[in-house]
Amino acid sequence: MNALHNMLNIDLNLLKLFTVLYQNGSVSETADALNISQSACSHALTRLRHKLDNDLFIRIDNKMIPTQFSEQLAAKILPAMELLQVGLQPREQFNPDTDTTYTIAATDYTAWCLKPLIEYMHQHHPRIAIRLITLEQRIPEEKLKTGQIDFACGFSHQAEQSQSISGLTWLTDSYVTLTSKQHPLAFKTALSIEDFISYQHILIAPWNEGRGVVDKALIKSKVLRDIALTTPFGLSAPFMLIDTHWILTLPRKYAQYVSDKLALKIHQPPITIPDYKLKLYSHKTRQQDPKIIWFSGILQKIFNTTYYKEVN
Repeated sequence: MNALHNMLNIDLNLLKLFTVLYQNGSVSETADALNISQSACSHALTRLRHKLDNDLFIRIDNKMIPTQFSEQLAAKILPAMELLQVGLQPREQFNPDTDTTYTIAATDYTAWCLKPLIEYMHQHHPRIAIRLITLEQRIPEEKLKTGQIDFACGFSHQAEQSQSISGLTWLTDSYVTLTSKQHPLAFKTALSIEDFISYQHILIAPWNEGRGVVDKALIKSKVLRDIALTTPFGLSAPFMLIDTHWILTLPRKYAQYVSDKLALKIHQPPITIPDYKLKLYSHKTRQQDPKIIWFSGILQKIFNTTYYKEVN
């Protein structure tokens, strides 16, 4: 029991010395390999002998010959030291020219916003595959931690702090309000709050929320709106305005894309709605993963350079 206790409390440097000495059988060569003096090497060997209560090596014909105990110890120690050495080697850089799949949880809208990234990957890194999936949680922490997904693509309206999740902001945008061009409010140059709450609304709720950022802004003005339709599908929501008197408030970027195609009118909301930030969420335990670092860098490159402006 005492020997076992001593084994569990051995300095790792002593085990390294044991490994090198077992392999070359020379105190002087071991000292050179470990970049220590021969005297320091001898003293370390003495400490290890005392720790393990065994001679470990016997000098015969100027060669350090392992004892039977050392042979048994080496059978376990050498493979462990090799594994440790491999594990402590610098991480390899991510190679985008190898077959790799990134799994990203996204809403239909955030997936649509990723289109420039997906096009870039197709053109420059064709061996990178993107797999988009949907999840009920806004930030699926456990799936990010275990690597079931690499990223979650979501949005926020305020600063966030988390001990476990890292959020990279890659796009910021504001909200606008849409109506059909046949809507009674379509002719108005500016909407009042009274106009805004006089008609029913569509609520986009990606995670089945009962209320959204518009409702929170209205509460500050001490008014409520009447929601006729709640849908998790942001991209199809504007189609629901056709032939109705409903109102829809959504990100400006997509509103500008569909308004002419669907004959919709863009209005400035009569209330102050905070800008939203598209976020790429990852787990902090994977922040040093070369695969995660590379993708995050590409995302920033695309949305911070002229490439994004050219494709939009």
